[in-house]
Amino acid sequence: MYETYKGEVIQRVKMDLDGSKDTPIQEFYNDATILVTGGTGFLGKVLIEKIMRTCPKFSRMYLIIRPKKGKDSLQRLKEIFDDQLFTKVDPSALQKISIISGDCSKPMLGLCSEDQDLLQKQVSVVFHVAATVRFDEPLPIAVAINIAATRDLMTLAKGMRKLKAFIHTSTAYSNCHLKKIEETFYNSPIPYSKLITLTECLDHAQLEQLTPILLRDVPNTYVFTKAVAEDLVLKHSKGIPVAVVRPSIIIATEKEPIPGWVDNLYGPSGVVVASTTGIMRTVNVDGNVIADVVPVDMVSNTIIASAWHLDTMKNKDSTEPPPIFNCVSSVQNPITWYTFFSLCYKYWPHTIFAIWYPFLSINSSRTRHRLLSFIWHYLPALVIDSIAQLVGKQPNLVKVSNKVEKICSLLSYFSTRQWDFRDDNLQSMWQSLSSEDQELFWFNIKSLDWEKYFYNYMRGARQYLLKDDLSSIPAAKTRVQRLYWLHCFVIMCLLFLFLNTMWYWFGGLLVSYTQDMRYHLTSSSTDTYAEKVNNAF
Repeated sequence: MYETYKGEVIQRVKMDLDGSKDTPIQEFYNDATILVTGGTGFLGKVLIEKIMRTCPKFSRMYLIIRPKKGKDSLQRLKEIFDDQLFTKVDPSALQKISIISGDCSKPMLGLCSEDQDLLQKQVSVVFHVAATVRFDEPLPIAVAINIAATRDLMTLAKGMRKLKAFIHTSTAYSNCHLKKIEETFYNSPIPYSKLITLTECLDHAQLEQLTPILLRDVPNTYVFTKAVAEDLVLKHSKGIPVAVVRPSIIIATEKEPIPGWVDNLYGPSGVVVASTTGIMRTVNVDGNVIADVVPVDMVSNTIIASAWHLDTMKNKDSTEPPPIFNCVSSVQNPITWYTFFSLCYKYWPHTIFAIWYPFLSINSSRTRHRLLSFIWHYLPALVIDSIAQLVGKQPNLVKVSNKVEKICSLLSYFSTRQWDFRDDNLQSMWQSLSSEDQELFWFNIKSLDWEKYFYNYMRGARQYLLKDDLSSIPAAKTRVQRLYWLHCFVIMCLLFLFLNTMWYWFGGLLVSYTQDMRYHLTSSSTDTYAEKVNNAF
């Protein structure tokens, strides 16, 4: 089933051993000095790994990393490279990685003047991947990271003497208020400078009241600030070789460097894990709507190729806007949400961490979803938490239930609507790649085998998100089988309780009604007989 992938790996290994000539994209990155923001994130890690493994002749790579949760930048970098994701990277490439302490939520990304000068002298390629992807992020934070940091980085890029490409990573849903989304810039909902000024001048309470007014028909602060950031990129693009990559919903790797690798519970991956472990039993999803999901390694390859492609366009008309690449699956290889979840359950290998028999109800109706969520999520959590309190344990399932409902509500906007995307620029770029680069930096979504993909995706989610080794699959199957019989037993008990309750309320009324009818019939019969006797005499 996987001979094609094995053949690709063998061929790539032979190319490395034979010292074959570099491909055009590899040549572009030879001796390049690269700056990456957002390198600690899901997409950032895959991007860094791919460059280090397939373009090892780069000169240096600078990563802007902020201290977090008591860990300094160096500790966080070590955690990144200790991940299984980097096992195929040549250790010598690690010597080319340099940390720059910074923070995208601060002015000029928190960079000191010395580091700014260093970057302007050396950097030739910029990958701006950093963003806050929390849908419910407070507006000031979302503006600082997604807009102000982009402005400051582009200001810094104007002074980069060797700059060949600046790639800004946005989202395919930045203009989700539109039904048709092409690879072009759209009007910003508000001028970026005005929005930054508002967040700097108003206090938290005022901004909280103002946020719904600013968002209007936009679902959250993430896509809102991404839309404004794109307008900023357009207005600051003069003199900078810049391009925008718009991925849709990013999920696990397709094949590189590890099939099915995923390290976060955002988006559909979180829903899959929650439902297959028995925590989530209903989702507000329209099963007939297209699930526009893309593997993270395909997005990474698109970003890498777009920098090379941008360099080949350096003689284009400077008055043209920067190119945009919609990295989506709905145009060339669409699947529906019903197919998405069906494949998830088809290939889910079960887990020893399941707390209940997994099942999932897909509901396009918001009202029906909320009703089922109350019955299947909140009530069981309330009962179990009450029992936990009685035995002296810490209750937490109601809290988990509320988090599950929050995840559903945040995702429902994108899982109950459909957009008409265009990806002509992406397809044109794919066609411009050499056959060697198409193999090495594959992002042709049309040739993606979803069945094979979900087989690896589900095993990756089990292994890398739940930390449940595949060797425990037999034990997990036994556990799920027991949970199934327990599930059936509970359903039968609830059905018996329901019928018993119905009999208690309505059965008593029926008996009372029957007795009354008998009494009236008897009384009527007796009166008639007495009347007959009196009439006889």
